[in-house]
Amino acid sequence: MTILRHTLTFLLAFGIIWIISGLIIGAVDRIARRYNRSAFAVAFFTLGILTSISEISVAFNSVIEGVPQISAGNLAGASVVIFFLIIPLLALGARSIDLNHSIRWSMLVLTLCVIAAPSLVALDGIVLPTEGILLILLYCMLIMRIRSKQATSRVADHPMTDIRSELIAGKHATLRDALAIFGGAVLIFFAGNMLVDESVYFSGLLNVPASLAGLLILSIGTNTPELILAFRSILSKHTEIAFGDYLGSAAANTLIFGFLPIANGAFTLNTSEFAASFFVLTFGLSLFALFARTKNTLSRRESVVLLALYTCFLVAQIGTIFR
Repeated sequence: MTILRHTLTFLLAFGIIWIISGLIIGAVDRIARRYNRSAFAVAFFTLGILTSISEISVAFNSVIEGVPQISAGNLAGASVVIFFLIIPLLALGARSIDLNHSIRWSMLVLTLCVIAAPSLVALDGIVLPTEGILLILLYCMLIMRIRSKQATSRVADHPMTDIRSELIAGKHATLRDALAIFGGAVLIFFAGNMLVDESVYFSGLLNVPASLAGLLILSIGTNTPELILAFRSILSKHTEIAFGDYLGSAAANTLIFGFLPIANGAFTLNTSEFAASFFVLTFGLSLFALFARTKNTLSRRESVVLLALYTCFLVAQIGTIFR
C-alpha cells in the first residue's frame, strides 16, 4: 500500500508538470508571437529559461533535502534527453530541422561546449564551489556572446523586459497569460519537491544511487515542457521556436548545475554514471555540430543516429544497476 501511495504521488507530480508546463508554454508563445521578431532568439532567451522551471525546482528542493546528486544527475540527463531524444523526435516529425537561419555554426559550437561542461566537471567524482562558479561564468559568457551579435541582439535585446511590459502594462496582455506563467511556475516548483521526495524513496527502495535516479527518471519528467513544445512545433510548422528553446534550456542546465555546489557545498558523485553521460554528450554533440556544418539541417537519417546513441546510453546506465 505504501509503494502504491508513493507511485501515485510520483505520477501526480509528473502530471502537474505536464499540464502546467503546457499552459506556461502556450502563454509565452502567445506573447512572443505578438512581436515581429526572430522566433529562435526569443525562444532561446525566454522559453529556454521558463521551460527549465522544473529543473530549477528540482535543484532547489534537492539541496534542501541534502541530496544534490539527484539534481546533478537530472541536469546531466536532461541535456542528453534534449539532444538525443527530443530534438531527433522533432526532426523525425517535421522531416528535418533547418539550422541555417537559427544560429551561426561557430556560436552553435560554443553553446554545445557550455552544455557539455557539467559532465566534464563531474568526471572526477566531486563537484566543488569553484567549479560551480566557473560553470556560471561560462553560461554568462555565452549569453554575452549571443547578445553581442547584432542580428540576435536586435531581436532579443530585451525579451524579458518586453514580456514583463506586455504582462503588466501592455494593452495586449491578458489575465489568463499572467496567471498561467506565474501561477504555473509556483505549482511546478512544488511538484518538483514531490518528485525529489519520491525519487529518494524509490532509489532507496531499489538500492539505486540518487544521481542515477535523477539521470534516468527525472531527466525525462522535467523535460515534459520540451516534449510538449516539440509536438506543438511540428503541428504549427515552427520548429525554429522549439530548437531555440532546446538550446536555451540545455544551456540553462549548466547555469543551474553551477549553483548546486555553491548552495550545498562540495558533493560527491558516482563517476561511472557521469563518465557515460560525458562520453555520450561529447561524442553526440560533436556529431550534432557536424550535421549542422555539412548541410545546415538535421535530417531524419541523422536523427535516427542520435536516437540510437540515446538508446546505447540508456542500456549502459541501466546496466550499472545490475552490476
